[in-house]
Parts: sequence; structure tokens; C-alpha cells
Amino acid sequence: MTRLTTLFKHRFFQFCVLILAVAALLWLGLRESPAKYRWDLATIEPFKQWYQINWHNQAVGRASVELVEQDDQFTVIENDFMEGRVQGRRFQFRYVRELYFSNQTPYELLGGKLYSEEPQLRVETSFSNDQALTVTEKRNGKSYHKTLPTVDYHLSDYFMLSNLIERSVSPPIETFVVKNLNTRSFEVETSHYQVLKPKPNRPYIALQQQHPNNEISWHRLSKEGQPKLHAFTNGMEYVASSRQVTLSPEMQSDLYLNSGVAVDKPLGAANHIQSLTLGLQNGRLDWFEHHPAVIVNDGRETIQLKLGSRYKASNEDISSFAKVGTERLNPIARELALEAVTESHNDWQKVETLVSYVYDYLNYQPVPAAFNIDDILDNKIGDCTEYAQLLIEMLSAAQIPAREVNGLVYLGDHEKRFGGHVWVEVLVDGHWIAVDPTWNLTQVTSTHIPVAINLDGADFSKTHDRFAFRVEEIHYKGETVDQTKRL
Repeated sequence: MTRLTTLFKHRFFQFCVLILAVAALLWLGLRESPAKYRWDLATIEPFKQWYQINWHNQAVGRASVELVEQDDQFTVIENDFMEGRVQGRRFQFRYVRELYFSNQTPYELLGGKLYSEEPQLRVETSFSNDQALTVTEKRNGKSYHKTLPTVDYHLSDYFMLSNLIERSVSPPIETFVVKNLNTRSFEVETSHYQVLKPKPNRPYIALQQQHPNNEISWHRLSKEGQPKLHAFTNGMEYVASSRQVTLSPEMQSDLYLNSGVAVDKPLGAANHIQSLTLGLQNGRLDWFEHHPAVIVNDGRETIQLKLGSRYKASNEDISSFAKVGTERLNPIARELALEAVTESHNDWQKVETLVSYVYDYLNYQPVPAAFNIDDILDNKIGDCTEYAQLLIEMLSAAQIPAREVNGLVYLGDHEKRFGGHVWVEVLVDGHWIAVDPTWNLTQVTSTHIPVAINLDGADFSKTHDRFAFRVEEIHYKGETVDQTKRL
């Protein structure tokens, strides 16, 4: 028994030493081996993340981001679907973006496919990023081709945001720059990020993003770099979801009207108003300081608007628009414009003729789509954006400088609110004069509130501020000062 006991103890001791040795090796190995990160491209695993798309606090769509690995490449698939009512009409939108990357370091961009389906417009684009970046686009069956310089973009750039957040220590880095691929211009752009001050017990990292066009948006990511929320200044939000969300379009309010600006009293017919003074119940007055036609009274916190919009152009404007180029104009639009103005004797007569021509040529229909001039001429439909776009093209053919104006317009007493609108300014006899082809106006109403020119400056649609107007004063046509309606 003694010999067996001794042998057992000896073997047990050896076993314990072996276990301790293995444990030590494992401990040393774990200590020395680098941590495994989810967004490390050498070990990244395929995934699919769903999002709910909200606009002004109502669900309007769903989206997903998927990473697939097959053969010798990684594929990133972004898929957005939105549905809703705009001015009483129901619309559906689908956008798909596929980006192909090598699955070997440095994981460079190989090419991709883009697909968008909107009312009256279907666009399919494929591109290859080899010796040159070659792009083939089909818009409603019409093919377009172009060749551009190759782009320096990698899968690591696509996941840079999540990677930086996951690898940073607490508190994370404060500012950083991330590269993005613009698949409209096929240029690599940079966005600047700033980590916002953490709040107690907040289980996520909050960031502010400044886009290349200076637009601001906000992100929430988990501390592991998983996207949770992306919110834009126009009220759009992408909220992470554990599954594909179900939409209930019939429960939505009208998307166009929901984004408008309420006014506390009805104004009456817009074409009867000589001048209008509005105060702000909510919102910031400085959003209306970017256009010369708006008179801002900081003391009273009001804006004043008058019938028509005419103001002297700067020398810089006159110089830059001295010669309107026609080389790149659509040939059909050029021919139509030149034929229409053959009997016009001066620039203003040309403006009047072309405003009326565009009004008659297009049939008004809400078309929240990225139409180009070819699409507009083919479909002969559009909303204010298409009317303005076509008029500017035809004015340019007639050698008359013109530019787009973005702002608000009164939607009538039945809605009692202002909605987003687009119209045109023409440069005639040294003055900028506003015209509205959607309404066939060569003198805009007092309820046209310009906010931005060519989206340069404040764009009213890009703010979280919930504006509301109060009516301070209205002058109707034909009234004397003593008969002014003061509210």
C-alpha cells in the first residue's frame, strides 16, 4: 500500500505541475497576444444590421448595412427603403449601394453598383476602380458613360469610425477625421468628428459630424463601436434595430406638411397682400438674415416681406455672371428657349416669356426625386424644384443670368402654415428679380420667404429648431396706412 500510495502521490504531483504549467502558458499567451477587435479587418466577421428610419418623429422606412465575404472580395451592401405620403400622394423610395473591396490587405476599393428607384425615375450605376474609374449609368433606360481618376478608398476607411471608437480608451479621443466616398461625384471626401462631453451613466459615445458641405449630424455608438443612432438636421434619423421593422404608412401624417412652419392666424389670399410682418414664436431669427429681400428687426424679433423681390446686384455678381456659358446646356432645352424668345425685344420680355413657357410645359406633380434636365424634358412633370431647374437652363440659353432660391411659401388658409419652396432670381438691368415658374409669377408674393441662394448660407430644411410664426402686421393691396390691418 505504501508503494502504491507513493506512486499515486508522485503521479498526482506531476499532474498538478503539468496543469500549473499549462495555466501559466495560457496566462502568458493571453497577456502577450493582442486583443481581438470586432472591426479588425483581418478577423472581421460578416454581419447585417437593421435600422428604422424616422422623419420628424414618425417611422417612414427601414434600412440595413450588411458585410458579405465571398471568393476574393468583401461586399458592403447598404439598403434603404422609405414610404410615405407627400402632398396627398403616396411614394416609395429604394436606394441600394454595393461597394466591392479586396479581402487582402490593403483592402482597396474594386468597384460597385448603385441602384435607386423613385417616382418616375430609376437609376442603375456600375463602376470599376482599376486603371481608371469607369462609370456606366442608366437613367430610365438612357445610358451615360464617363471616365474619372481612380479613387484611393479602402474598407478600413469605411469602418474607420467604429474602429476608432472601439480601440480608444475612456475617455475616447476628442476629434478625428474620417474619409467618405461620395458616389455622386466619385470623390473621396473628409468628415470631421468631435466626441461630445460624456454624461453620467450614458451607455454610448455621442459624436458630432461636420460633413464636407458643412452640414452637421449626430451619432451614437456603443463603446464597442456599434452604431446606434444617426440623426440629421432635417429631422431624419436612423435608429438601430434588432430586426427588420414593419411600416404602417396609413398611420403617417403628410411628410411635406409635417415639415412646415405653423402661423398663428390665417393670412388670406397671398396675391392680395402688399406687405407682411411676422414674429417668431419659436426658432432663431438669424436663419432669415441671409437674404437682402428680408427685412430683419432684431429689436422686435420680426421679419418683414414686401410684394415682389427686387434688389441691386453686387459688382461681384455682375462680374461673375457677365457671360453665361451655354456649352454644357441641354441641346433640347436650348432649342426650345431660343425658339420661345424669338419675338422678345429685351431681357425682361424674355424672362416673362420663359416663366410662362415653363409653367405651361410642365405638369405639376410632387416628385421628390433627383431629376436632371433630360428627365424633366422626357417626363414633363415636376414640383417646384423641377420648374426652377428647367427655367434656369432655358434662361441660360437666352444669355440671362439666373440662380435658385430656397425658402418658404404660404400654403393657404386651409393649412395655415408655410412649406418649403424653390423659385428663381434673374439678373436684369443690374438687379436681382425673383420669379416663380411654379405659380407663373414674375412678381413673387409677400408670402415668399427667401432663406438661401443656391443653398449657399442657411438652408431652412437643415435645422432642428421647430419654427413657428405669429402675425404682427398685414398690409393688403389697395389699403391706406390708416386702414392697415394690425394684429
